[in-house]
Amino acid sequence: MIPLPEIFLQHMKSLLPPDEFSAFYKTYENSTVRGLRLNQLKPSQHYNDLPRIPWCAEGRVYPDTERPAKSIFFHAGLFYIQEPSAMCPVEVLKPLPGDRVLDLCAAPGGKSAQIAGHLQGRGLLMSNDASPSRSRALVKNLERMGVTNAVVTTELPRKLADRFPAFFDRILVDAPCSGEGMFRRDPDAVKAYTANKPDACVEMQRDILRQAAKMLKPGGRLVYSTCTFNTRENEGVISEFLCTNEDFALVPIDHKGLGINQGLCGMQQAGRIFPHLATGEGHFVALLEKGGHSPESPKLSNPTVGGMPKEFAEFCNQHLTGTLPTGVIVPHGVNLYLQPEPLDLRGLRVARSGWYLGECAKGRFVPSQALAMGLRKGDVAYNVELSEENADRYLRGESLDASGMFENEQQKTAKPWVMVCFQGFPLGWARLVQGRLKNNLPVGWAVQ
Repeated sequence: MIPLPEIFLQHMKSLLPPDEFSAFYKTYENSTVRGLRLNQLKPSQHYNDLPRIPWCAEGRVYPDTERPAKSIFFHAGLFYIQEPSAMCPVEVLKPLPGDRVLDLCAAPGGKSAQIAGHLQGRGLLMSNDASPSRSRALVKNLERMGVTNAVVTTELPRKLADRFPAFFDRILVDAPCSGEGMFRRDPDAVKAYTANKPDACVEMQRDILRQAAKMLKPGGRLVYSTCTFNTRENEGVISEFLCTNEDFALVPIDHKGLGINQGLCGMQQAGRIFPHLATGEGHFVALLEKGGHSPESPKLSNPTVGGMPKEFAEFCNQHLTGTLPTGVIVPHGVNLYLQPEPLDLRGLRVARSGWYLGECAKGRFVPSQALAMGLRKGDVAYNVELSEENADRYLRGESLDASGMFENEQQKTAKPWVMVCFQGFPLGWARLVQGRLKNNLPVGWAVQ
């Protein structure tokens, strides 16, 4: 069994009845539950028959013997590997297509990708994490999952609050915390735990929640969640926030429908997940609503917006059969992005200004991996289905012999860009040159 901090055990004994604490303590003798969440942006039947997670319709439990991250379907973005209880906050938030949604502490991107599934390509998702290094994983995960309406920033909440007051319909604050709920899953969380860590986290949580509240529209909803059991970081933070923000109210969660427990310390409207009572690790969720009615959403001008570059227009005419999602073309140097709506991001640290389309350089357009992952097979004029063996080779960065893959009429364009697919799902781009598919998979995407 994992050696647990004594101060943590004493706190849990104060929260749970003796028989329940005993059942809770015994869970540390068991292995953790392994979960994955099916991608609503790329619906399929793969992994659909696995046991379901109560609070998330797309959540599945997979056995210890499975290694889904090694599957070709993982690289195609059909699912996200995610701890089951971490799927709960977004299901409580319930974003709707067309909403403006902020994920304020977003890395590595599991909850942002889940939000994007609810939005179905409509509305705006702003995914933020103050750490530029952590945001690299956030960007890649959103691109792999085929998210096309996200902007990724790496800013402090205070700076975003100054730029986007009363702007978002939904906000998720999955706050940094002491991580008590992850002790069974992550031994490093135990090693990093100290007696004063919860109090240090409370200071951060208070400030993050204050800034998030400024960015929520009247009538909007905010979810505050943590992966810790500590009442000071959970019910305590929410109780203090409500005392100082009279325009906010706690909204009761559908505990029975979600299959989770009520909050503690008299805060029954909030939700708790305990490993001895549910499929997952420790989690806390509270749903808040801001009073009042929001006027029509303001439109933000973007001074960097330009017209469609000639190189990209030519690429679209030659290689795309459909139309791109509506939005605003935004150039940054040679790089081209599509924003779901104009946004003034001047002075902010931005990892992705929108859907990264590709690069305009030397009179030609080079499509991005993000563009491939956000499109469907039927959206492109030139596509190829690979066998499992060739798909594995492609994902290792190898070029492929294209003999017999194309009919003659599909090669009318000189050196066309070809979408490489496996069972109908895009894996990336290749360039058809002299009978070979020259691999265009970015180095960071290749399987080692």
